[in-house]
Amino acid sequence: MVELPDSYVGSSCVVKTKNNDLLTMGTLHRVKEKYIDISSSRNELPEIPYNLLVKVEIYNTRIGFRVLIGRVYISTKQMARITDLNEATNDERREYFRISTRDEGIIYNLVRKAEEDEAQNEDANDIRVQLVDISLGGLMFKIKRELTPDDSFNIMIPKLGDSMLYACEIRRRVERADGYLGYGCEFMEMTVLQEDLLYKYILKRQNDQLRRIR
Repeated sequence: MVELPDSYVGSSCVVKTKNNDLLTMGTLHRVKEKYIDISSSRNELPEIPYNLLVKVEIYNTRIGFRVLIGRVYISTKQMARITDLNEATNDERREYFRISTRDEGIIYNLVRKAEEDEAQNEDANDIRVQLVDISLGGLMFKIKRELTPDDSFNIMIPKLGDSMLYACEIRRRVERADGYLGYGCEFMEMTVLQEDLLYKYILKRQNDQLRRIR
């Protein structure tokens, strides 16, 4: 069981399934040794199945962001009680903080690992892609172009509000039903500023999505 300080009471919370589907949002109302209670003064909460494994993202700009994993013990329109709480690992924390998006990305400096011919890379700048989802650890985009795992590139996301380039490597290729190819990519080393910009972008997109499902 994780020990969560009482100072987190009043923090904003987001509850998701293990597949990162949004369930609800609210405020951390009570912190006890074996459980936490989440409530909402604005809207009725949806009823969540008993014993469902969930992820709880807790936002507090003063003492930090937390990701907990637990199970639903009580769920009513007024309150959700989560028990068996454990802290997510650093890798899990990055993976869980993921949000769907349709924003555009622009790829620069594409390096094809399997191709040495420079002619293959002559159009490696200004490749426009549509993002599918994004987290602090990486992103997925779709495009009608063949790429290969371990290809590397820099990507700019205009909606981030900055011209920052993020270094990425492709880790997997996915064929999609819409005729596009999806590519799951990992962010390479990031500066504190890069991670901060990305965090704010993901949080804004998540808040927009939560408002739509209310």
